[in-house]
Amino acid sequence: MRRRLTVEADGGSRGNPGVAGYGALVRDTETGALLAERAEPLGTASNNVAEYRGLIAGLEAAYAIDPGAEVLARMDSKLVVEQMSGRWKIKHEDMRRLALQARDVAAQITAAGGTVRYEWIPREINKDADALSNVAMDGRTVNRMFAGQDSAEPESPAALDPADDAADATQDADEAVRVVLVAAAASRDAAGATASAVVSVVGTGRVEVVGGGADAVDVTARAIGDALGTEVEVDPAWDSTGPGARAAWLRAVARGGTVVAVCPVDVVRGVLADLLGVPAERQDRLAVAPGSLAGVEVWGERRVCVAFTNRT
Repeated sequence: MRRRLTVEADGGSRGNPGVAGYGALVRDTETGALLAERAEPLGTASNNVAEYRGLIAGLEAAYAIDPGAEVLARMDSKLVVEQMSGRWKIKHEDMRRLALQARDVAAQITAAGGTVRYEWIPREINKDADALSNVAMDGRTVNRMFAGQDSAEPESPAALDPADDAADATQDADEAVRVVLVAAAASRDAAGATASAVVSVVGTGRVEVVGGGADAVDVTARAIGDALGTEVEVDPAWDSTGPGARAAWLRAVARGGTVVAVCPVDVVRGVLADLLGVPAERQDRLAVAPGSLAGVEVWGERRVCVAFTNRT
């Protein structure tokens, strides 16, 4: 029997367009236990853009928890629910682009054996996602994964645990180390598009870029470094799987701040599989396309969250 997950998502804009942000969470449908929370500021955007971004974040979080789950996405945006259900046309280009992105995530879930359906709910029932979107509009980012128990203890993945190595440096619980895993692009032109996607995710603050040095990896890493205006550090371990990739991961987390790690597709898939506890025989269920991005955040000693995967 498939696991059942409920996504609650919301987005808002103070000004429309104005200061915008989204909030999303995932619950176990059977028990109501909280499994994940997401919130992110969006700068200046419209309500509808923020609503769609909340849905995308919620679906990505559900996919990270269980790729083949039966997912119910609940929102108080009639527009998004009707458009995603196929009952209303999508005329605005921004909405069309975001709807396609949401459908891509939903397609990954169905490809893994799951289902996705959408349900409108009144705003007063969507108060938890609304509260997260207001946190985002206040300028804070939230990416948390929980064990799903009544006490909502944070998840503690056993694999790739940064507490096992130098990455156990003391960090404030609200200050996450962010690692963006980038699968090497298939061509030089594609590397430019990947670099643009990285910039849109990490912004223009302090970012370190590391890569393994292999040809395709090096081309992609240098395109990203040029786009961010930073040097690329070569760490050959990012070209390997198994213990080599584990060591590279720990070094990346130990850097702190935001790190972009460029590596082959198989390495990205292996790191994600370890973080999510996916056994070797099921790793092919993790969709990792050349040039795609996966975001991971680490808080403190043992809190690890896969925020998104296979983003382009």
